[in-house]
Amino acid sequence: MTQSILQPSLTRLKRFLAEYRPQLEKAIVAIQTLETPDADEESFSQALADLHVCATVLETYSKGMVDAIDQFTEELPD
Repeated sequence: MTQSILQPSLTRLKRFLAEYRPQLEKAIVAIQTLETPDADEESFSQALADLHVCATVLETYSKGMVDAIDQFTEELPD
């Protein structure tokens, strides 16, 4: 019974994770490029632009992710 109650919120959480992860991975790559001391100007500029896009996308996903986590934890049995 508990598993069937948690299933919709777990499915929602997994969906947000699946959407969040690729953007997070792109952001990490961009950060690594920005931290590279010998990055050329074009790579640095592109990494900065990529990080900006990722941050913008992740901001939206983060709100949904927090809501999904909250919903999932509220439904956990005590």
